[in-house]
Amino acid sequence: MPQTFLSTLSPGERLSIAGTYSLTLLENLCMLAYPAITGWAVDGLLKGSYRGLSALIAVWLVHLVTAFVRQRFDTRVFMGLYARLAVRTVAEQKQRGHGTSIVSARVEMMRDMVGFFEADVPAMFSQVVTVVGSLVMLFTYDLQAGLIAMAVLLPMGLVNAWYWRRALRLHRGLNDQIEREIEDIEAARPLRLRRHFGRVRRWHVQLSDSESWTWTVTELATIVALVVLLIDFTRSASFSAGAIYAVLAYVFDYLEGLDSAPALVNNVARLRDIRARLGNAEAAD
Repeated sequence: MPQTFLSTLSPGERLSIAGTYSLTLLENLCMLAYPAITGWAVDGLLKGSYRGLSALIAVWLVHLVTAFVRQRFDTRVFMGLYARLAVRTVAEQKQRGHGTSIVSARVEMMRDMVGFFEADVPAMFSQVVTVVGSLVMLFTYDLQAGLIAMAVLLPMGLVNAWYWRRALRLHRGLNDQIEREIEDIEAARPLRLRRHFGRVRRWHVQLSDSESWTWTVTELATIVALVVLLIDFTRSASFSAGAIYAVLAYVFDYLEGLDSAPALVNNVARLRDIRARLGNAEAAD
């Protein structure tokens, strides 16, 4: 987490956030276990055993209770946090002499920052657990399948590194323009308003185009990997019905986790620029 954000939190708030993240991690571990336990249940039922099915029901109930508690808890934690930080942001930005336009934009950015920790950080947990956990499980079932899946990480890493640098620049330009929005609205000059919203549109279009290119390259790499994995795996006769299901489920979970990387890169780049604007006076000005 950014130090400037953590330094604003009380020990109780940090403990509450850690609690929500712990519940999120437990949810993700349950979801990671589903394919393997379902495969175990299928093989067991084919042999007349209900142990795997019992384990699947137990994990499902744990997941259900955890998700219920987490959904009721995290909204209260993060909305309470936003209410306090928004008041502090207004006071600090006014003390620095910023006008209403910048203050309003930065309060909205504070909402985005809190939203990042409420929604995007749990999504990061989910992505890491899904990608790493699924890859480990693929290696557990079949070494060659794990190696093929791991090969996708190279093109994905290269294209997302390019997107990271571009997203940082584009978000900087977009947020500069947004901070001038209220001033342009108050001026109420049609030409100035058209120019402002035209520039906002161009920044958003460039971000969308860059993300779409990144996602396309990632998707092409995952399609190739999926085809190779399916051909390789179906040629082996040593796997049970449950193992076949589990491996295919882990393959799809792994590739789906990689597909979400561009959106995550975009959100982290946006947060980095917001953090600079909401930080100390030297970083913000």
